[in-house]
This record gives sequence, C-alpha cells and structure tokens, in this order.
Amino acid sequence: MSDFATLSLDGSGLSRHPRVRAAKRAEDYLERFDATTLWLDAVWHDGAVVLICPRLNNLDRTVARARFTLDSTEVRPRFKRYYRHTLIRLPASAQPERVAVEIGDWRGETPVNGPDSTLDGRNVLMTLSRDNHPDWIEDWARFHIAHHGADAVLFVDNGSETWGVDQIRPALERAGFAQIIILSTSLRYGPRGLPPFINAELFLQTGVLNALQFRFLQGARAVLNCDVDELVMTPGRTVFDAAVQSRAGFVHFPGRWVHPAPEAEGWSWHARHSHRDEPVKTCPPKWCVVPGGPLRGYQWRAHELERLPFARRFQLDNAWFYHCRNITNGWKSLKRTQVRGDTVPDPGLQEALAAAGLPQRSA
Repeated sequence: MSDFATLSLDGSGLSRHPRVRAAKRAEDYLERFDATTLWLDAVWHDGAVVLICPRLNNLDRTVARARFTLDSTEVRPRFKRYYRHTLIRLPASAQPERVAVEIGDWRGETPVNGPDSTLDGRNVLMTLSRDNHPDWIEDWARFHIAHHGADAVLFVDNGSETWGVDQIRPALERAGFAQIIILSTSLRYGPRGLPPFINAELFLQTGVLNALQFRFLQGARAVLNCDVDELVMTPGRTVFDAAVQSRAGFVHFPGRWVHPAPEAEGWSWHARHSHRDEPVKTCPPKWCVVPGGPLRGYQWRAHELERLPFARRFQLDNAWFYHCRNITNGWKSLKRTQVRGDTVPDPGLQEALAAAGLPQRSA
C-alpha cells in the first residue's frame, strides 16, 4: 500500500545497482537496498511535474534517454542530481492526470499528485516512522504541542507490521492536533554501509521529505523535522516562532542522548528518560524551516538542507533536542534497547516532561 504515486521498474529488466562497493556494505546490504523504485512520487509543483527519485546510480544515462509524457504529450525532462536523490522536472502549465515513461519496449505510468493546502498556516510536526508504539507516538506529539504549539502533524508510516495506521491515528487524536495527515509507503528504508558510507544509500527518508515539501507544506507556517524518539527544547520560545523570526526562516540545533535511570527495568517510554551521559554526548542536528521563506528551493535531508552554505550560522542559540535512546524497536541497533549504567540525572529533561504532562506508563 502506498499514498505516493510510486513507479517500480518491475518488468523493465532494469535495476539500480549500489554505488557503495561490496567491501563497504553491511551483511544485509542488498536485502535492504532499493533496486527497483524509479520514482517515489510525482507532484505538480511550481509549473512542472516533479518526479522524486532515489539516486539513479547506474540508471542515470538510461533514464536520461527515456521518453516522458504527460497525458500522452511528450515533454523534455530536466534532471537535478543530489547526494541521495534525483529530481526530474517535466514542464506543465496545468496539473496533468498521468505521467508516463518509456524505456525501450517498457512503459510505466502513475497518477500525478497536486498541491494540498490542508496544512497552510500551521505549525507542522513531521516524521517518518515504522512500528513505533502508539504510546510513544502520543507522548512525542503531546510534548511538541505543549512546548511548541504544534497544531498539525504529517506522519508517514513505513510499512509497519505491528503498529499501523489504525493505531497511529487514535494516538495522534488523543494528543490533540487540529490537523492530522497520515501517509503510508512500504518501500525499503535503505541499508547501512560501513564508514564512510554509513548512510550513503538511505534513499527513502530524503525522498519522502521532499515529496512532502512539494505536496503538503508549501503554505505551512513552519515545519519541524523530528523523530518519535526526539524531544525539542527551545527555552523561552517555540521552535516554530524561532524559525519564523529568523532572518533565513530556518534554524537547526544539536541533539543530546538521554537514557532511563541505571536501575530501570522493563519497557521504556519518554518519561523514564531521566539521565544523560557525563560529559554530554551529542548527535547530528535537526531543524525547523519556513517552507515559503528565503531558503525555499533547497532540498531537505534528515539533518540539514542540502548544499546550504555556511550552515553553522543557522544554529539556534540555547536550543537542542533530547534523543531518547531506549525509544526504539531495535531496528538500527539492539544496543539501544539496553539500559546504560554509567549515566547521571538530567533534571532539566524531567522538568520538561512534567510540564508537558506526559504520563508514567506501563507496557
């Protein structure tokens, strides 16, 4: 099931090959690698149909020679290549119904999605998630409503097998959002390589972020990119106001790992994460952006805007996010399900959790 206009290469005889050499791949690299998706979504945006593709790798020249049509009318594509994805722009003065591609004797087509104004003017919390417990989702949502005034959520479920949309929506409704949009895709998230290629071919998240940018978020007041195990802190202001009030309409901030108490046993939730490393251990930044602001047109990635120069000047003072180590189903590392014994209390986090009214839970 997918709520995106996704085109697979199945039946074409073509497939994407990894650009990461075999010596730098984890053991299950090929099983996790997306070899068959030509484009994740097709969106009419700013006078063109934009095809958001995983990086084409070996398919680049073949696709560049392909024939593209919009409602059976041939159009000339323009390619823009990025680190993990490629954009193909097909000029269109009005939104067409279908987009098709012909490569040799093979033909594939999908619908074209148009812009959706549901989230215009909203403070939007956005994430990609797989099999996160509904209680975790609810507490994450409550925290950002309480501390930042988030009034809308754009939630993409990546093929959950245990906790799907039927459990996610009630959790978000209980949290109290004014607007909720939940989308689903079952595409592979991507493999993790060995240094320095750990995240080189994690195509899905980058593709989803930019498909959402084009389809749903052009008119949003501001958008916070934040995972279910992350809680953003901007004392004295909201992160959305900080982005809106910034000259660039964009702010980013580092993360701090936090943990359950050393004596904690059993199932973990946000309110149990009362301890931190000493000294503090940081993790890559997250961000909040005004989509229609001065940096519109930049491509979104999990931790940055791609090719944004002088990125350090956009770091927000006195701002960070707590990265809750044990809010995890272990898909990245089973080490994150273990309770650490060498941490110290972090009273600031406990105060923030209490202020948001997050409950103490049991599994």
